[in-house]
Amino acid sequence: MYDPAQFLPSFVWRADRDGVIRYVNPWASRYLGIPAEQIIGRTWREFVHPDDIDTVLDAVRQMRDGNLLRNAEVRLLRVDGAFRWHTLHLQAQRDESGRIGDTVGVATDIHHCRHAWAMYEASERRLKAAFQGARMGAWEWDMKNQRVRMTEQLAELYSFPPGTEAVALSDLWNRIAPEHREPFQQKVEQALRCGGPFEFDYLLDDGVMPPRWLRMRGHAEFDGHGELASVHGVTFDISKQRAAEERLVLSERRYRALVESTGALVWSAGPDGNIRPADEPWGKFTGADPVQLENWGWLDFVHPDDREFTRQAWLDILKRGTASWIAFRMRRYDGRYRMVQAHAAPLHDEHGTLQEWFGTTTDVTAQHEAQAAIEARSLRLNVAMQAAEIHIVALDLDSWTLSFEVGSETLEGETLTYEAALSRVNPDDRPVLDRYVRELAAGGDPGAHFEFRVQGQRGEQWMEGSALLQRAPDGKPLRLIASVVDITERKRMELMLREADRRKDEFLAMLAHELRNPLAPIRTAIALFEKQDGIDGRSADLIRLMRRQTEHMTRIVDDLLEVSRITQGRIALQLEPILVGTAVYHAVEAMAASVEARGQHMNVDVSDATAWVLGDATRISQILVNILNNASKYTPEQGNISISARADETWVEIVTTDTGTGISAELLPKVFELFSQGDRPLDRSSGGLGIGLSLVRKLVELHDGTITVQSEGEGRGTTVTVRLPRLHHHERHSAQVLSGPGTSAKSAALQLLIVDDNRDAADSLAMLCESEGHFTRTAYSSAEAIEAAAQLRPDVALLDIGLPDVDGYELARRLRPKDATTPVLIAITGYGQADDRLRAQSAGFDYHFVKPVNVEGLLTLLSSLTERGQASGAASGAT
Repeated sequence: MYDPAQFLPSFVWRADRDGVIRYVNPWASRYLGIPAEQIIGRTWREFVHPDDIDTVLDAVRQMRDGNLLRNAEVRLLRVDGAFRWHTLHLQAQRDESGRIGDTVGVATDIHHCRHAWAMYEASERRLKAAFQGARMGAWEWDMKNQRVRMTEQLAELYSFPPGTEAVALSDLWNRIAPEHREPFQQKVEQALRCGGPFEFDYLLDDGVMPPRWLRMRGHAEFDGHGELASVHGVTFDISKQRAAEERLVLSERRYRALVESTGALVWSAGPDGNIRPADEPWGKFTGADPVQLENWGWLDFVHPDDREFTRQAWLDILKRGTASWIAFRMRRYDGRYRMVQAHAAPLHDEHGTLQEWFGTTTDVTAQHEAQAAIEARSLRLNVAMQAAEIHIVALDLDSWTLSFEVGSETLEGETLTYEAALSRVNPDDRPVLDRYVRELAAGGDPGAHFEFRVQGQRGEQWMEGSALLQRAPDGKPLRLIASVVDITERKRMELMLREADRRKDEFLAMLAHELRNPLAPIRTAIALFEKQDGIDGRSADLIRLMRRQTEHMTRIVDDLLEVSRITQGRIALQLEPILVGTAVYHAVEAMAASVEARGQHMNVDVSDATAWVLGDATRISQILVNILNNASKYTPEQGNISISARADETWVEIVTTDTGTGISAELLPKVFELFSQGDRPLDRSSGGLGIGLSLVRKLVELHDGTITVQSEGEGRGTTVTVRLPRLHHHERHSAQVLSGPGTSAKSAALQLLIVDDNRDAADSLAMLCESEGHFTRTAYSSAEAIEAAAQLRPDVALLDIGLPDVDGYELARRLRPKDATTPVLIAITGYGQADDRLRAQSAGFDYHFVKPVNVEGLLTLLSSLTERGQASGAASGAT
């Protein structure tokens, strides 16, 4: 019999339900180094790495759900005793009873791929660390769309919020200091015209002190038509370099000024020490002919009390043959003696032979005066340090003891062993501080600053400090010198701000949830009014007005809740391939009634009907409906709205334009900020909370997309562009769609139990269901519900989740025993996240509705349940 597995260069086996191997191909025998007849009868567990056995078992268990194909990555034992990574493709076969029988496994070696991927990830980490350590960020300018993509290091350099990956090019340039902005743009334009690489230095306008200087290096790229397409490059922080250069320039200016002000005298001497003074400077200083100073004649101008000492010091320098200096008093042209300092340095040839001495003699009287000024300044600094309670701590690395001082005064008796001092630090901060100290003592660089909490006289205090390592001349670490300042008040304010921000987020979430409860009975009451016959025209208009305003309020609450969920990181996307044209038409259909009511004209253009994106269908619809709703809201009656979709190889672009009020130049940079709004009329007839575009941007970014808003000004309309990554290779997924039931006679009614602690919500929902011919019973607590269920034996139970005594999850378990099918359980709740639905499903709920309840959807569901009941009855009768 022909066996294709005989020729596969892959590990193939077949095992029975107990895991016993019944077949292996020749490749498996060669890989394991065991003849096939010796492998058959053994279990597959013997050849799989022990840590990967659970992975295989999990894959097998998942096949019991109906899908008989599973993949897993495992390590298989090779003949040399090494384990290598393989992708294991498992396919189960059912026996005659429908149970899983044999399982076939095909293993493909991916060891080198795994190893290469690990090396790639390590390389990426090293590159990121290198960029971080070098304070360097990479970027790409998209010149056609005027956008900048950047690494997180570059975002940090420009002080953009964490997580920023792309900004408008203008946002980047606006971060440059105003006085550098125009020259910078001119240099960039000139470099781009030339087409070669460029490099510029510029100053940021971010209020940081000292100023932050950046250096940009880039290279332009042109497309096939010779048009500028993009610019790539890196930017790194050169603030320290610029500061050092400025200090050097300043130091040179000071030195020149000092030399000129002190009248430094230049001289040279032979190897024997005979002086040859420069003519003009020496003549000006001494008022004598410089010839009188040659050889040893200069000693005649030295103060008699210093003459012998100076002579002997010069002879000692000549004997040592090394650079040195002498300070002494020397007579000036006016007969006054000035304190001078003579520096001498030997000059040798390439063989080490002394050629001559080079020296300067400088009047240092002014330096003495400057030293006095420095000492006075130091005194003022010490006073300021004492006032600011800046503590200087010294850790002696020989004895590991600490001494403390404030300003320049050492505190007597304030000496502690390192362990004793560390014991005063908060236990949570102790390991971090100890690691910092020991790393610095070992010569490492743990960072510029450290923070810790310490138990002091005023309770627990937050301290911030910085330290440096002091070494001996031979390089041996001597001591750590640290300055420490109390930042308790600042920390307290930070914690208060964080707590206030957390409470704000919780308040928004709770506010949105609580607003849903009163909306539920209002929406139900409106539905009841709409079902009444004989309503006059004015009443019908009022009912439609209430429905519009209720729907508007519902959208506001939903937007508020969505923003809160995104802020708290509780949004999880359900990604699937989505046809962009379908998404656009669905959004247009959802807005059609509103647009028509305002007499507006909408134009739809989807030029590429086959463009796909990977996204969450609900969230994509939410994005487009929100944008169209904004366009309709700010466009006057008879205005025009257009939405178009087009795609290139990388992106799908959805553009919405309108002829509405537009956006002012002042508001345009802030349109994505939460609660940001433009000017509104006093009646706020089309107003909102100003969270729509903020929500839209967050949802777009969750899809790895971008959104931009453009407007030429007030009264000139607005253009919103959403760009999403295009999906080229997608799988078609089948989806089960619940079809709406057909119309049926109302003769069959359901017994409904409605439970809600909000009496208005329960009673209005009961009235609505009764209008459809159903029999209802309301309960306002779990206890009442259990008692009513025993009497009514309901077909369907509609339960609020947030009940005060026993919550809706537990009530559902009590109303319907395990394995029972009645009553049908429907959750009515203000919580609609995916995890809320999963929790309801695990509690036994069959359906899940979010407040305020979609009336049409609920009535349609009840109608379908009625038809199922009729069908069941007909089947029973036929039997």
